[in-house]
Parts: sequence; structure tokens; C-alpha cells
Amino acid sequence: MEHFIVTMLAKSGEEAKVASYYQRIGKDIEAAEGFLGRTVMCSVPGSMAEDVNKRITAEQRAEHPPHDDEQSAQFIIHERWESKEARWAFSSNLNIDRKAELFPYILSAHTHEYYVDALNQ
Repeated sequence: MEHFIVTMLAKSGEEAKVASYYQRIGKDIEAAEGFLGRTVMCSVPGSMAEDVNKRITAEQRAEHPPHDDEQSAQFIIHERWESKEARWAFSSNLNIDRKAELFPYILSAHTHEYYVDALNQ
């Protein structure tokens, strides 16, 4: 099994448009040969910082300044495929324009890579 993981930051206020893109391709990906499953996660910006700030001292907070991207929701998409070839076949035949329907709503920094289970190789 191949694990294909994408990470990206949605522009502030554009989280619903990013989620909508992944919802729209849902039927296509589920019908793709070799597709085994997918999880699409979206962070809740500031929720962890709020929780941590309730539990640590002011001195401890001073050691961890906020990040510039804390107001951006991070998306993590984890797809499971029978093979890399099946993933490429799906991506090559996807009839949706990512440049128009996704890219305007995300920040430029993103990753996409194949992963292995580090604890069960």
C-alpha cells in the first residue's frame, strides 16, 4: 500500500473553499482504480495555543513566540493507494482545474510526498 500525504495552509477565511475542492473530487477519487481510502483533516487555528496558554506560565509562553502562520488552517490529506501508478493515473485523469479551483485559496508553501509507516516497516 502507498501512503500519499499532502499538507497545505489555507488562506485565512478560505478554509471552506479548500474543503469544498476535496469534497468535489470525492466521487472521482472513490471510483479510481487502486484507491483504498482517504482522510482530509483541517486544523482549528489557535485552538492548541489557547489550550497551552491556559496550562503554562507567562515565562514558559515567552520561550515560545507565536508563528506567522497561526491564523491559517492547515489541511492534511492522507490518501491510501494500491500503487504509485494508480495514484498517478488518477491525478493525470482528474477533470478539475487545480489552478483555478484550489490554488487561489492556499498559501504557496505545501508538501506532497509518499510516506511509509515508520514503526511497521
